[in-house]
Amino acid sequence: MTDTIKPRAGTVLTVPGPVARVARWIRRHGVLLAGLALVAAAVAGKAAVVQESYFKEDDYEFVARAMESDLSFDYLTRIHFGQFMPGGFLLAWLASRLHPFDWGWAAGTVLALHAVAALGVLRMLRVVFGRRPATLVPLLVFLLAPVTVPALAWWAAGLNTVFLQVALPMAVASHWHHVRTGRLRHAVAAALWVLFGLLGFVKGFALPLLLFALTAIYHGGLRAALRRHLAAWAMYATAVAGFGALYVQRSLAAPGTGALPIFDQALGFLWELLGKTFATTVLGGPWRWFAGGDWGVAAPPLPLVIASLVVLAALVAVTGHYRRRALLAWATLLGYLLVADALPVLWGRVHLLGSFAGTDTRYVADAVPLLALVVGLVLLPLRGEEEPYRRALPGRERVTGAAGAMLGLFAGASLVTVTLFAGYMGAERRHDYIETARAELARAAPDSVIYDRLVPTEVLPSSYRAYSLTSRVLGAMATPALRARMQAPPAALDGLVFDDQGRLRPVDVQGVPLVPTTADRCWPVTGGTVQVPLDNRVTRAEGTLVRLGYAARTDTTVTLWMGDRATDLTLRAGFGKVFMLAVPGADRIVVHDVPSGLCLGDVTPGQAVPRP
Repeated sequence: MTDTIKPRAGTVLTVPGPVARVARWIRRHGVLLAGLALVAAAVAGKAAVVQESYFKEDDYEFVARAMESDLSFDYLTRIHFGQFMPGGFLLAWLASRLHPFDWGWAAGTVLALHAVAALGVLRMLRVVFGRRPATLVPLLVFLLAPVTVPALAWWAAGLNTVFLQVALPMAVASHWHHVRTGRLRHAVAAALWVLFGLLGFVKGFALPLLLFALTAIYHGGLRAALRRHLAAWAMYATAVAGFGALYVQRSLAAPGTGALPIFDQALGFLWELLGKTFATTVLGGPWRWFAGGDWGVAAPPLPLVIASLVVLAALVAVTGHYRRRALLAWATLLGYLLVADALPVLWGRVHLLGSFAGTDTRYVADAVPLLALVVGLVLLPLRGEEEPYRRALPGRERVTGAAGAMLGLFAGASLVTVTLFAGYMGAERRHDYIETARAELARAAPDSVIYDRLVPTEVLPSSYRAYSLTSRVLGAMATPALRARMQAPPAALDGLVFDDQGRLRPVDVQGVPLVPTTADRCWPVTGGTVQVPLDNRVTRAEGTLVRLGYAARTDTTVTLWMGDRATDLTLRAGFGKVFMLAVPGADRIVVHDVPSGLCLGDVTPGQAVPRP
């Protein structure tokens, strides 16, 4: 079976039937195949940047909590500094349990969901605008937008953002199907996508508002939108209300999760978020990042900020001049930024970080799918839309040329921005510290006594409190038994501690020694009891380690009392040291029935450090 193709008069080409069918299939599905190819290329490019990043800040706490916790309701619904993210914690638990501190697993899960989000944007555009080649333009806006990359390079941020990046386009597509067909199953699907977005970020509460705005603008106005789709709105409201009730209930168990900033802070934050961060990143910026590390903090020069605002104003004016409802589409995008991206941060973070929080690009990364939709709405007619334009467009060549030039400039600007950001990638210090500690723990004896100290500040700041300690961060890579000993180490004659490179070293104590003033430098024995004084101003600090020197003629078993804690220990003959955690506020160590030949000498309360 063959087909004949006649490219020009006098020439006949014979093509085998299967080849011709494949060619027709490719032509029929060319836009879809091109979209899939663009998605694959964009995700591969982002993966090349993200693979150079590494865990930081909240990531360490996420891994430690996942390794310490069962997959329980309490674990999944914990409020994390105002964030309610059961879906993110589920992914964190799975990735950590597969292999703790494996950047490939962690970043790979986030990148996979981002790829799903890109496919969701492609689906949304095809549902709203049809299968026309022009839909590849707004798809490229989503794929090339630099603001998505920093959120992928920070695991904790990605675990929030990608859920909304998936949920928004999928909810819009399902709801759009519902509005067109009236079939309730599409509204059910949209409600489930709203719930999916909420699993990652409380910002998902804005999705029903977005769906209502789009319905009112493009499907008959406010009254018609309310009257015709009451069942859909009821389902969306139920999903948000149920999730909101759970959020409030869990928030009451975690007080201090939010507060409003002062007026000047709020105003400054809105300027930073909308005027500097979003206005520049939406055009491929910010072209300059805040110096230091792999943080996605925008720092565009003021002239570029002003130029970006002028360009955006011109785009709004031109598209509004020609395209019906273009101004409403832009207003929808601005409304989403205010309601979904600004309000939660104003409530939860600005009072802590000030207006500077507005320069963090992760707070607007979830809006990029909507940006792609709005670009389509202000340029393209909807599928089946009559009279989409207010007035006749300029010639096709002029329109195509202008759109191509804008897309080219956006692509070039985005490439510059992402390349600059990629220059900040690289976490060799953090990576080497974790991998060195992993190897040390693998070699450690099961009964090793490893005392706690803070991890280096360049790995994790001490502001994370308990989760800045080696027992929590590095303990995530230990066996369950060893992890338990690290978090509650017993008294020992020979202890270990991690140094700043992640190596296990013999432990020592950094502090001011208390030395007996007796001639033999031993604390006096009275009535068979010796009392070794401690500076209880020091021992009030959680995690204080005490080093007690001794001399014994023979191996001797003693009971050391500190506060209400008794520790039985066998001291080796000769000179030695005992290391033990201090009972907070204890002012002495007491030993009753002191054996003859035992001298308890200098004592030092302080912090565990590697022995010089």
